[in-house]
Amino acid sequence: MAKRWNRAVVKRVLVILALTTLISAGMFSCSLYMQEKAKEYVDMSDAKMIQIDPVQPGDPIAIVHTTMGDITAELYPEQAPKYVEQFTKLAQEGYYDNTYVYQIQKGVYFDAGSSDAVGSLKDTNYEKVPKESSSSLWPLRGAFCAPTTSSDTSFWKRINGTVQQYCGTRFLVCNTVVFDGSMKQDLEDISDNAKMVTDAFLQYGGIPNYSQQMTVFAQAFGEESFAVIDAITEAETQKKNSASYTPPVEDILITGIEITTYEGPELKQPIPDAPESVMQQTESTESSTTATK
Repeated sequence: MAKRWNRAVVKRVLVILALTTLISAGMFSCSLYMQEKAKEYVDMSDAKMIQIDPVQPGDPIAIVHTTMGDITAELYPEQAPKYVEQFTKLAQEGYYDNTYVYQIQKGVYFDAGSSDAVGSLKDTNYEKVPKESSSSLWPLRGAFCAPTTSSDTSFWKRINGTVQQYCGTRFLVCNTVVFDGSMKQDLEDISDNAKMVTDAFLQYGGIPNYSQQMTVFAQAFGEESFAVIDAITEAETQKKNSASYTPPVEDILITGIEITTYEGPELKQPIPDAPESVMQQTESTESSTTATK
């Protein structure tokens, strides 16, 4: 089952969203401020939930072949051009062939792209892709994200707020946290200008805490892809290793990544609705509340 995420952290992220919507309702331009290790401003004035748009013939896609099945994902070269360029190049060169899933957070996400099962880097030459943020891409269920691996944190850049964060070859695929009654209420309390983002999390699932913390560069689509994501994130894991990762007990490998274009019919709902199990706590909480009135 997906993990219940830290409510305080989620609320902090969502309050930032709420503050952003208040700005957008006034005279000032709308910017979303997120903070991990550096200040990040994301323009929300033209935000679109492109991950839930229909997948069209000709859209660029990656087919991730794993030992547990295939995950097909739409790539976003317009929103994350630098990362998609590197990912595409490396995939076509066979860089990801026989790489490992090296970290699983039960039900929530998995990390992949390591040269071994303990999370080692295959080559450090590809670890300086600048982090890319987009108001149109969010860590919904099935999102492919590139975690931040390093930062240019010189004193002057810290002072003027221009610290540059970088990501590399390894990537994370989101499943979903459990949306209990408290988290659901926090999401529903966000003002209308952020409603399309919060509604998407409530319908499809995801990891709200990761919003604008990583480069989102692709989105899985189709029932088969999500069945594989579920299977990987529910795999039995080992205890934490020396790098604090919890790899699967049985090795899970990426056997290759194929870069191509989508040739099927228009797929109107690329992301299936979140499983009932991740909203189950919400229902039981509401029932309990009703029963005590």
